Amino acid sequence: MSKPSLPWADLTGPIYTPRELKPRKAYVIYGCWAMVILLLVGGIFTRFKIALIFGALYAITLLSKKDVAVTRRGLEIFYQMKITTNYNFWPWAEINAIVVEDRNHPELIALHFGRGSASKRFFFTRPDTEKILVLAREEHPGVPVRQATDNPRSDGFSRKSKGI
Repeated sequence: MSKPSLPWADLTGPIYTPRELKPRKAYVIYGCWAMVILLLVGGIFTRFKIALIFGALYAITLLSKKDVAVTRRGLEIFYQMKITTNYNFWPWAEINAIVVEDRNHPELIALHFGRGSASKRFFFTRPDTEKILVLAREEHPGVPVRQATDNPRSDGFSRKSKGI
């Protein structure tokens, strides 16, 4: 079985890929595989057979890979699992907001892409963030780009509901 190529592999133009804020350390991955083995053995040798299902699902999750790219077409997310693949595509026309969140990291800035009621957050380098925002304004001029604030209630809204 051949490995599927990424949907944006043949595109010309800029392709921006996010970075991980905190990549998993090796001991965490080993610990996760130990948990898979524990669940599978527990499901086999005890009366709790549901542990077999959880162990199998956990193993599939550990073997899954997520590739993300921001291209001229929009936000593209490709999940590769051992049993299937899934491709999520958010065209620029459907992205209704981009929120820039600077967490004072020396290299990375978080970008929140909104589409309807869903939101996805990815971390990009500072130069890539600037280029992505320029690309977003070129491809979808009406998309609002906002800065995240430390105090989300600073815009005058409160939790208290007002009587009608």
